[in-house]
Amino acid sequence: MNINNAMFPASFNYRSIANLRSDLSNLQQQLSSGNKAQSLSELGSDRVVNITLRSRLTGITAFKQNIDLVDIRINMMNDMVKRVDEIESEARSSAQQGSYEINGVNMTAAQYLAEARMSEMIDVLNTDLNGRHLFGGNKTEDKPIKGMDAIMNGENGKAGFRTVLSQRKEADLGATSMGRLTTGIAGTTVSFAEDGTHPFGFKIDALSSDGAATTLTGPAGAPPSASVQFTGIPSDNERIMISLDMPDGRTISVEMKATAEAPTKAGEFQIGGSVAATAANFKTALDTKIGELAVTDLTAASAFAASDNFFAMNGETAQRVDGPPYNTATALVAATDADTVTWYTGQSATDPRKSVDARVDNSTKVSYGVQANEAGPTRLIRSLAVFAAEGFSATDPNAKAKYQALNQSVSERLAESHNSEEGSLEVIQMELGLVKTTNGRVKERQKQQESMLQGMLTAIEKAPIEEVAMKILALQTRMQASFQTTAMVSRLSLVNYVQ
Repeated sequence: MNINNAMFPASFNYRSIANLRSDLSNLQQQLSSGNKAQSLSELGSDRVVNITLRSRLTGITAFKQNIDLVDIRINMMNDMVKRVDEIESEARSSAQQGSYEINGVNMTAAQYLAEARMSEMIDVLNTDLNGRHLFGGNKTEDKPIKGMDAIMNGENGKAGFRTVLSQRKEADLGATSMGRLTTGIAGTTVSFAEDGTHPFGFKIDALSSDGAATTLTGPAGAPPSASVQFTGIPSDNERIMISLDMPDGRTISVEMKATAEAPTKAGEFQIGGSVAATAANFKTALDTKIGELAVTDLTAASAFAASDNFFAMNGETAQRVDGPPYNTATALVAATDADTVTWYTGQSATDPRKSVDARVDNSTKVSYGVQANEAGPTRLIRSLAVFAAEGFSATDPNAKAKYQALNQSVSERLAESHNSEEGSLEVIQMELGLVKTTNGRVKERQKQQESMLQGMLTAIEKAPIEEVAMKILALQTRMQASFQTTAMVSRLSLVNYVQ
């Protein structure tokens, strides 16, 4: 009789024990490493989710690095802009004090301070961070502003600011030192006119009087002219007011006052014994007053017009007087890199902030570019350069008046009323602060996302120690039972079935 060995499933038991040993080995690896799998393929259907989660975590890490780098740059830029703002405040305070003292080398303390402040401002805006210059837009390799000496005195045959300033003064003052105005008299009519159609010197804006002894005409024509006709003897203290526009955009009022006594100061004219004599006295006094204003207020206005021409703001073209000759010039021409120092060599973007940007999230990009030729920095360097270039001689009777006129212009140009204008130092600081705030919010959001993604990844990859230990104990029990069963089966023989 044949007995089928299939009655004894030993091979099945052996395979089961081998599988249990493999499972035990895997659980022991999980217990020692803390990971569910030793390779991506062992994760099964979770591997796609695992890859996606890790990709998103890698992206967050890269964004965090961008945020940290941008924050470092913004912190430094904020410190630099803050210092420039302090320089502006110091310059404004000096101008408002208006003290006038000349030392042994014919320089005011304000002029010394202007040179020091301008030099510091240039150094601050030329600061680099790890070789990256921060105030030239996206041109970061080189310093965005030329050195102080090159700007003021020129280099390599190119004109500096002092040269451009000197030429502009000549053009505004004119050949007769009357601010490009001419005067004349015919009978009882005194006339005055601009000497041509050009941007230089005084521009006649308006005429008025508070008496009835004169007939006023103009300004009208091209070039504009005006006249004052005396139709009678003016009364004592009767005034004639002439408004003149100046090259820097300001307007001054020239007040001519009739006096029965001998004039004691500029702007007064003596009432004569006849209408013709009074008209002649008026012309003489007007010539004197215009000549005085030409070397004081007009000189100050000319200096700032030159600074506006030389220190071109973002979107502007540098200009200089078309000459020689300069005292009869009739036009401005564009300055070129071949004949004039270019003070700012960085980028000139329509929107400076967008000249540099960084992506800090999948849907968020921050823009934090700053250019030294924006309105705020340019306005400050123009004012400092004027004071640094001007000289005040102790022997010049008009030096004090010129100094006071410069102070007035500086006070107006650096007034805090400009703080809300586009490109001002305060607006730049505010916009950089908004970028920093955005970075902070994005960073906090990414921190929460990272924590959530890391939790999901842990659930897929990590093996809970307690759960693995329980599985090992259960598997050991099963293996022990399997070994015992296999041992019992291996001892079976035909004798057990044959009685």
